[in-house]
Amino acid sequence: MRLAVILILGALLRLYHNTAVALWHDEAFSALYTRDYGWGEMMYRIGLDVHPPLYYILLKFWTLIFGHSLISLRGLSILLGVLTIWIGYVLVKKISGSEKFALYAGLLLALNPFQIQYSLEARMYTLGTFLVLASSYLLLKALETNQRKYWIWYAVAAAASLYTHYFLFFSVAAQILYLIYVLAKSEKFSLSLIKSQKFINAAIAGAVMLILYLPWIPTFIVQNQRVAASYWIPPMDRWSIPSTIWKMAVGGQGTNRFMLSVATLIAAYLIYYYFKKTKEDSRVLVLLSLLVPFIGSILISLKTAIFLERYFVFAALFLIIILAVLIMQIQTYVVRRTLAALLVVFSLVAFFKNWQDLDVAKKPGMTKAAELVNEQSTKSDQIYVGSSFVYFTFKYYNQTGIAPKLYSAGSLETIPHFSGTALLTNDDLILDFNQAKKNQTIWLVWTTGFGSSKPNVPGNWSRISESEYEDAPGFKGNIVVTRYRVN
Repeated sequence: MRLAVILILGALLRLYHNTAVALWHDEAFSALYTRDYGWGEMMYRIGLDVHPPLYYILLKFWTLIFGHSLISLRGLSILLGVLTIWIGYVLVKKISGSEKFALYAGLLLALNPFQIQYSLEARMYTLGTFLVLASSYLLLKALETNQRKYWIWYAVAAAASLYTHYFLFFSVAAQILYLIYVLAKSEKFSLSLIKSQKFINAAIAGAVMLILYLPWIPTFIVQNQRVAASYWIPPMDRWSIPSTIWKMAVGGQGTNRFMLSVATLIAAYLIYYYFKKTKEDSRVLVLLSLLVPFIGSILISLKTAIFLERYFVFAALFLIIILAVLIMQIQTYVVRRTLAALLVVFSLVAFFKNWQDLDVAKKPGMTKAAELVNEQSTKSDQIYVGSSFVYFTFKYYNQTGIAPKLYSAGSLETIPHFSGTALLTNDDLILDFNQAKKNQTIWLVWTTGFGSSKPNVPGNWSRISESEYEDAPGFKGNIVVTRYRVN
């Protein structure tokens, strides 16, 4: 009953204001892959991007049942977010042997603003959070029972993780390191280790994982080369890790460097104290699952920047687990209950403050911008979009029957891949505004966000009107719709 209440609470918090924030660029990829293409074309275009396919495949099935509305698109992420709470409860119960510990960990997962934030997006993050916890549980179960069915299920869950997000390679690597640790501890790297049934079952699981992933490896190599050649993620600086730790706890954008430093020191102490306080081997899995993504991404970022706050939504699960276990281990009843309650209150305050800061009621963004064009355009009008950052989002909301064109200074081959070339053809582009015919009405949709600006238009275009809609969160800037008449 208590678990059911926690799951319902988690679902309600993830449904809160769910459609108040307009669809954004990354989500538009999810929407257009599943809405505009058949299976073969969708898989081909996924290969042209930089992400693996499992989430899009599941979303395709989901939308065949529930449609392509915004709540439907985000509904899969909400469901997977709630399942993450449940499997987190199951994992902590396995680690600690305590129902009390597991329920509190589930409650913190339900309330954590960072986890909630990425349950609100039609992206692969909550599929990843579910799979990383599920695979961790199955690995522990396989090691405990040495039953082959658990080893096989672990291999399937780990392979599914790799098909979900490339950052989960770090999580699977952490699990493999833990497996090596447990096997080495039991057999001391002797010949008997190789002959042991546990080693044989682990090797079979590894082979199954590899076989399942083999079909995607050629595409993975191409996508990896694509990112290594050019990508948009900025280089790390000294505040990258503190900002990420703050976000893992609070969810919002931390700007106060003193608070970022305090949060980092607290996290470091919690990690140290957890390792010192707990004695079960499973603590090594928890710590590796938290730390390996940091270490791995830092090392790779020395050459190619891949360190991005939202990619740590998977590792953040294990910081939450550490916090829950440490609080529940406090022997003094009053102290334990007080700290547990304070952390719940802190999470709720952070959750509602983040929404207050977004102020979504005053920031309709693309929702209202597209509504204006949908209501006032006519079939003879042309719609041009000034940035790929909003082209795909407008395309999702577009109900005019007019195919919008993306303004570009060059052909598709000159556009960076991270601008969305996987979803573009040259027919989608307008290279020269002078192609517009006399007396035509032109709707120009553009944005002030993410490094974009208003395109220059020909001198014979007379502006009729301009409407501006602030979007949320802040990096999306304002969505502007300018209507012109061609003289």
